[in-house]
Amino acid sequence: MNYENYERWLKTQLLPNLPPNSVVVVDNASYHNKQYNLAPISNAKKADMQAWLTEKGIMYDKAYLKPQLYNLIKANKDRFKTFSINQILVENKHQILRLPPYHPDLNPIEMAWSTIKQYVASKNVTWNLNKCTELIKEKVAQMGEREWQILCQKVKNIEEEYAKSDHVVDMMTEQFIIHVDEESSENDTDSDGANDDSTDACSPEPGPSTSKRLCTIEGVHPL
Repeated sequence: MNYENYERWLKTQLLPNLPPNSVVVVDNASYHNKQYNLAPISNAKKADMQAWLTEKGIMYDKAYLKPQLYNLIKANKDRFKTFSINQILVENKHQILRLPPYHPDLNPIEMAWSTIKQYVASKNVTWNLNKCTELIKEKVAQMGEREWQILCQKVKNIEEEYAKSDHVVDMMTEQFIIHVDEESSENDTDSDGANDDSTDACSPEPGPSTSKRLCTIEGVHPL
């Protein structure tokens, strides 16, 4: 699958069959994430940078050089990031909801696909492609509205469990914050100095500070 094929399917198959004011749920597949009206990159023409900033209503000095213009773009581009499929759906008066990345457990489609794969694996002992396709269609036909409701409810239950544990995550991450102070730095320096073998292999790095050491390892040449 690529963006071109997905866009064709979206326009010719999905949109004509969507009820008005629908919400389309998508995951984070790469073909869902093609950006619309990309911000200029660092080697873009100066006029293109100025045009993008003007279009977005971002003030800039006409005397700015390209590096200054690009810094403005970098500081603001995330506010204007949108995706091509979002634009298509909004133009057709639909909404889009993106699932959080790396959370297949919050996606009922992933659960449905898992059920289908288990069904195919339990029935297909020859792993013939035509037989696989036949079994997939067979299982999809068996999965009705009731089964979909069960999967959606399961996702809601998982969401609620995540919400209940948010405070625990905050507490645990606070406990694992490591504070580096001057005393710990001195201890590290003393322990480095106590190891004669390591000092033979390392020489002080050039510069005002000698706390860092530049080590030469066989086969690796320092820059």
